[in-house]
Amino acid sequence: MSSPVPPAAPAVQDTTWTAGAVARMLDLPASTLRGWHRRYEVPAGHTALGTGPGTRHRRYTTGDIHALRRMKELIDHGMSAQSAAQQAFHLARATAGPSELLAALSRLDTDAAVAMLEAHLRKHGVVHTWQTLCCPALNHLGGPEATDVERCVDLVNVLSWAITMALHRVPAPESAGRVVLLACVEGERHTLALEALRAALAHNGIPARMLGASVPLPALQEALRRTDPAPTALVLWAHQRTQSDTVTALTTPSTRLLLTGPGWPTTHARSLADALALLTRSPNHPPVA
Repeated sequence: MSSPVPPAAPAVQDTTWTAGAVARMLDLPASTLRGWHRRYEVPAGHTALGTGPGTRHRRYTTGDIHALRRMKELIDHGMSAQSAAQQAFHLARATAGPSELLAALSRLDTDAAVAMLEAHLRKHGVVHTWQTLCCPALNHLGGPEATDVERCVDLVNVLSWAITMALHRVPAPESAGRVVLLACVEGERHTLALEALRAALAHNGIPARMLGASVPLPALQEALRRTDPAPTALVLWAHQRTQSDTVTALTTPSTRLLLTGPGWPTTHARSLADALALLTRSPNHPPVA
């Protein structure tokens, strides 16, 4: 799934919760939330008018809750509340661009890099974050215009790790029904684009299972056989040149076959947005090859 591609559609208005509801979610006293807001400038969504005269109540967004949960986890692991707030909120500005992300990587500050990515994911969603933050940073370090690829291998690896960590924190949906299978063709070890697709599907309420790098054809056939009910789609990623006729045996009446990545010579999903659009179509849509 290459870059650039058109920007994602604007996000819908976020649902909000009261301080009491958030305190119950996080198993914290409401007074702790108030203290964090007062001492560390931890945001609390927006302030809404109450029902009584002159009363106002703080409302928390989904992004606030994710960041508060992250702050609580950091404190539980021994970090001071001030440092935890700095990492979970203030270092993780959702407006951070590729230059800020690359600056954190140059310092090998993986915590700051993950925090930036998490904040961007919460505010802008997976597709927009992938297109405008992840891909530009990856291309700067290891793409065709990179000036010193060999000296940046460590930074590419750290960036890939940070992106993967942030994507793994996108909540997975219930998987009681049919799922999407994601795999790299045999010999292909670049899984990062599939990680982005898995997170984008999760954000849209579609469960997916990652089969990983370099999956041979017989293993893919067994995965299709073992998955019950049959998966809605099998997505195959190829970065290196791959012939599409090598995977025709994977086409089934009940499972779409979606080829993605720059390695396929045939028409396929050429971006994360393309793949997501195809996979969120009606289940009755014919297989894609």
